[in-house]
Amino acid sequence: MSTASPTVIAVASGKGGTGKTTVAAHLALVSSKKRKTLLVDLDVEAPDSRGYFQDAITVGEPESVFVRVPRIEGNRCSGCGLCARSCRFGAIVAIDRTITVNAEACKGCGRCVAVCPAGALVETSVKVGETSLFRPSGPELLEGRMAVGDIRSTAVIEEAKRRAASLGPEVQVRDCPPGVSCPATHAIEGADYVVLVAEPTEFSRHDLEAAIRLVKESGLAAGVVINKNGFGKADIAGLCKEYGIPIIGRLAFTRERAVSGATARLWAEDGEFMAEAGNILEIATAGAEARRGNAR
Repeated sequence: MSTASPTVIAVASGKGGTGKTTVAAHLALVSSKKRKTLLVDLDVEAPDSRGYFQDAITVGEPESVFVRVPRIEGNRCSGCGLCARSCRFGAIVAIDRTITVNAEACKGCGRCVAVCPAGALVETSVKVGETSLFRPSGPELLEGRMAVGDIRSTAVIEEAKRRAASLGPEVQVRDCPPGVSCPATHAIEGADYVVLVAEPTEFSRHDLEAAIRLVKESGLAAGVVINKNGFGKADIAGLCKEYGIPIIGRLAFTRERAVSGATARLWAEDGEFMAEAGNILEIATAGAEARRGNAR
């Protein structure tokens, strides 16, 4: 595999609390034993992958993430309202030829600046988050983190993905945000394979269906891991069969694992778990390589 084009495995879930970060951390740990691996925490609103790697050493300084937001320059604005009509995020309001810009809601796309006939809008940079690199024993770890109180998670996710690609890993494991909203969509985009983590509960089954639909609509290869297997009785297997998506792993629920997970301890000494994580990684990697081969 070329370091310029890493194999990208995205770990996602329909809902929070299924064990998505646990699976991502262990897949990265297993992968790092044979290949240069980067774990990328794209759950930027609440990044917690680093909790599994207490020995992680910070590498360099955090890199800030900025978006360019508009402001009205001087008295050139004619109040035509073209900027407000072009904004897809409701960040600009035109009332009685008075233009108001909500910088906190702006996503920095630049459409308003481009359409303004008077050149009345200029852009300034606003920090929305940062990315930080850590080196624990095992995989390297790149963390994206939103600025407190900001809402522009997708800008941080995209910058973390860009920086991750520049670091040249052979394998990139992404810990994605839960759910199927914009952050999750951005996080799985560009992945070679998506590992969807579910638990056998009705809540998880319901949200997993939405995640499966998202992955299929995105044209991505995917498989489902049932975490906490035995914890509930929801028919995850039946749902996967309905949508033609394979179950690529089952991680049994035990009290010992629950206690370890609550304290964010790696289960490196749990031979059964690590063997299953290795099997999941092997299947996901094979699926990723098959998809890359078909794309060539």
